[in-house]
Amino acid sequence: MASSRPRVWRERVLLFAAFFALLAAFPVGTPFDSKLTLPTAVSLLREGNIDLDEYAPTFEKYRHGLYEVNGHVYNFFPLGPSLAALPLVVLTDVFVRVCEPLGGIHPRFAQALERWRSLYDATGAIDLERWNEPQRYMASVMVALAGVVMYSLGTLKLSRWRALLLATVFVMCTPALSTASRALWQHGPSLLCLSLVLLCLVKAQQESRWAGWAGLPLAVAYTMRPTNSVSVLLLSVYVLWTYPRQVPKFLAGALAVAVPWVVVNLTHYGSVLAPYYHADRLELSWVRFAEALVGNLVSPGRGLLVYTPVVLLSFWGLVLEARARSFTRLHGFLLAAVVLHWLAVSSFPHWWAGHSYGPRFFTDMVPYLTFFLVPVVRELRWSGEGSRRPLTVAFAALALVSLVIHIHGASSRKVYEWNSLPLDVDSHPERLWDWRHPQFLGHRG
Repeated sequence: MASSRPRVWRERVLLFAAFFALLAAFPVGTPFDSKLTLPTAVSLLREGNIDLDEYAPTFEKYRHGLYEVNGHVYNFFPLGPSLAALPLVVLTDVFVRVCEPLGGIHPRFAQALERWRSLYDATGAIDLERWNEPQRYMASVMVALAGVVMYSLGTLKLSRWRALLLATVFVMCTPALSTASRALWQHGPSLLCLSLVLLCLVKAQQESRWAGWAGLPLAVAYTMRPTNSVSVLLLSVYVLWTYPRQVPKFLAGALAVAVPWVVVNLTHYGSVLAPYYHADRLELSWVRFAEALVGNLVSPGRGLLVYTPVVLLSFWGLVLEARARSFTRLHGFLLAAVVLHWLAVSSFPHWWAGHSYGPRFFTDMVPYLTFFLVPVVRELRWSGEGSRRPLTVAFAALALVSLVIHIHGASSRKVYEWNSLPLDVDSHPERLWDWRHPQFLGHRG
């Protein structure tokens, strides 16, 4: 048993390296709402606070995502991604400091070291664009880690090769590639947290002690994105119902995150919740809600089933589980989480998630939808005849279409130009229904 652990770790490390290399190779970055993520992380490390006052001259021109209160300037978007980035920022800075004496080895190496030091040390009026590349790499790290977690989950249910297929679909055939890995949005860290929660709960089916460990990543997921409140509520009830003896450990992990998070919010904002989490950001119009429900699934601009058709088989996977009488309580809670998440994101006035690519708001549900694919991947047959052959063909076709669409989103800047040209999609959301010029084909200039 002990001798197998080094092999398992080597396997995971190599898989992480492969996923990271793939994700980092794609050129498109989408540093829109995430512009202030890394400056906030640096502020935490250098000054021990989350305000951005040291960069005040920068905000004479740049105003997106700012929140001002009591004479201080903050990032309006959730603090969680900045906290998730802290270890990566520290590791990068330590690496640069250690390597500075070696800068003479090659001019480009010296330039890279100097570029980081000037970024990290800068205050006053800074060029936020210079943080774009570091945050794309760090987002790729988080999605690659989530891919390894999904592989680990897969090995509990599948052979290693089939688990690898499952993890590859998770990373390359979903918004994990085209959204979560393109910048330090909330979605990359959210994916990682929810993947860890899912791994804990699946392992708990064999060893109940793992359910207690789910509380920590579940609470962290909420600090990444408020819509994860759906998962927090449902999966907390699931643990309470299914593993009552693990509830104290589960709650201890959750409180270890919740208490300091509330203290930070009270200290800086004067409220338990940060401004981004306030319910007044929702605006329920029944006509728009109905449009959003349909649009989030099948519109050519944002439809989950259009951009990631492989998830059609996620629901077939649930049918297979039901037929095999292996549909568990966990499956039911996860399915409820997906449905309630769909309802929640459809209640936003900008249900199309602004200037993004495809179903950005569904990115956080990718771990659950991928988990539902487990029985499908188990049933695949690569050769021979039989009733499973059509399923294999369907899986291959839908996965290939999903792969092409998400690779295009990570490779082509024209798909983002589509948001602005010929008309801004935020002002003309009717474009989300235009099958003649769908976003996945890009802007035709």
